[in-house]
Amino acid sequence: MRTPDVNASSEVYEKNTDHFRGAAEGWADAETLTAAQRAAIVEADAIVTAAADGLGSAVVMERAARRAATKLRAQFGIRDVILDLRIMGVSDALLNGPAMRSRDNPVYKNVFQEGTAGEITEAKLREEPELAERILERLANVEDFPGKAAAQAGLKEALEKSFVIRDALDAAEMAQNKAGDAEIQARLAVRVALEKAYGMLRAAFPGQRKLVESFFLRRERSAKKGGGESGDAGNEG
Repeated sequence: MRTPDVNASSEVYEKNTDHFRGAAEGWADAETLTAAQRAAIVEADAIVTAAADGLGSAVVMERAARRAATKLRAQFGIRDVILDLRIMGVSDALLNGPAMRSRDNPVYKNVFQEGTAGEITEAKLREEPELAERILERLANVEDFPGKAAAQAGLKEALEKSFVIRDALDAAEMAQNKAGDAEIQARLAVRVALEKAYGMLRAAFPGQRKLVESFFLRRERSAKKGGGESGDAGNEG
């Protein structure tokens, strides 16, 4: 008996539990078994089924969490595009106003201390909102000029929405990581269940190794019967 590789996917684990449950159903009405042996199969099947159901639920949860995080990642990317536009809008307003078309002007350099607007918009996705927030704070200290209010309001709105989406994305990614860990634990639980079921069946069927092995998916199998059958039948994959 071989349990699935520890690094195998959940799909591989599910193939193993499906095989076990199918074998349990196949032996359920076998006339060659005693009542005690049937009871042992039922008990072993219940253990594997519980672990398989746990893995199935964990897979569904991980997939849902992963999809939610993917959607929010896309939304955060869109907010980054809009934030870039608003940062450039502040730059244009300054250049057309007190900076007098010069990025070397003290007013412009004071607002964009971390670099030009073009450099700020090339910052890492998660770092740009904080940079934009500093720009907004320093812009507030510049004397009023035509275009300031609109540029300020536009950047403020974009910044608020970026923070909201980023917080949601952080929460979604944490949920995805938690769901991924739960899926791994569920796979380990399946391994334990299969090993326990194997021990129970060996005890119930002493000296009948072939019967016991029929409950477990084999990684390799040569098709001796039927001549033309594929050797893949029953393989783990």
